[in-house]
Amino acid sequence: MLALGPWPRADFPVSAAAEAEIGWIVELVSEIRSVRSEVGVPPGAQLTLTLVQANPSVARIAETWGETIKRLARVAAIEFAEAAPAGSLPIVVRDALAALPLAGIVDIEAEKARLDKEIARERQEIAKVDAKLANPDFVARAPEAIIAENHERREASLSRIAKLEAARARLDQI
Repeated sequence: MLALGPWPRADFPVSAAAEAEIGWIVELVSEIRSVRSEVGVPPGAQLTLTLVQANPSVARIAETWGETIKRLARVAAIEFAEAAPAGSLPIVVRDALAALPLAGIVDIEAEKARLDKEIARERQEIAKVDAKLANPDFVARAPEAIIAENHERREASLSRIAKLEAARARLDQI
């Protein structure tokens, strides 16, 4: 029976070059997806990925895996340039610099205002939780589960603020 058969072994040689190549692609796609999510790029927007001063190995990877990168990262095209286009957001992946032009796709000032508003809302949430946890009467009467939940809410808000501030900092680079 197949269920009782031996488990297959991975005794084939692993290519460090292939692992590095695929790793670069995975990191690039992940970064592009993160940027799209963080700065509010509409899901259907087809961006152009610009690889800035790409070395020959990066250019080869981009040409070989271009269709896969375009499909996974939802970019319309991959271009090569000596400088990042105006109004683009820089992305650093290992030893390569890429840029996503956002001018005309995202209202940068409106997105900054939205992020500032969300950061302020999260800080208010932290202030509420801190006020509860600083109240000795609340701490004395509340069950451990409620106190733990408030600590978790505080940590989640701190984590969210860090992500929002990183997105805000990226927008400041444009």
